[in-house]
Amino acid sequence: MRVTVPTIGCPADGQVGPIPPPRSSPRAVALDAATAQQVAFYEGGVGPGVFAPRGWHCQVSYGSAGSDIVVTPAPIDSAGNPQMKIRGEAVMSTYHEGGTSGRFAVAGFGRLLFPHAAAKFIESVESEDLVPESDFTFGPYPFDVVKHLDSVTAEFTTPANKAGLGTESNLVPSQEAIRGIAVLDTHADWRLTILRVRLGPNHRRLEGTILRLNKKWMQRTAHR
Repeated sequence: MRVTVPTIGCPADGQVGPIPPPRSSPRAVALDAATAQQVAFYEGGVGPGVFAPRGWHCQVSYGSAGSDIVVTPAPIDSAGNPQMKIRGEAVMSTYHEGGTSGRFAVAGFGRLLFPHAAAKFIESVESEDLVPESDFTFGPYPFDVVKHLDSVTAEFTTPANKAGLGTESNLVPSQEAIRGIAVLDTHADWRLTILRVRLGPNHRRLEGTILRLNKKWMQRTAHR
């Protein structure tokens, strides 16, 4: 059934300084009432938002390449610090802008996950010859499990204690696997959004819900 979950405003910090948390309306989702009580939508004043467990803390970091939103159970005291390392539970969404310096990440992850759909974009970035190709080469990740849902959407799992797509972020290897979704937007300037989720053994069902809600949201925003 359709219910609403609260939208939580997140502080943002980055290239042009702090941005206060926005005020937004609740979001309608397809969930049962009990599960809806465990979920909220988090967003900052820049970049896309993310569904994550209710009652957690959030922070947005942004720059010319795009933005990150991180949601964790404990307060985040490293505002605007792109180097913070997270070993516990977290939901993180990274938004790479293809029309800016984020194009190198779009090309690199695109080559890894969507080589056919992103072929022309990758070629255009490589032809610029501005940075070594090694600077935007990711992987290979032999332990990752990747499932392509279509030409521009992929689900992945980075196993516990392994490096992979899940740890190409602020999340570092731990005793729990990282599950994620990548969605490539081939329109206009090209964009790539990568979601990473690690909730632990006590939240397996909620983790599945969080992944499903975010996949729908990412696919919807990629085709506006």
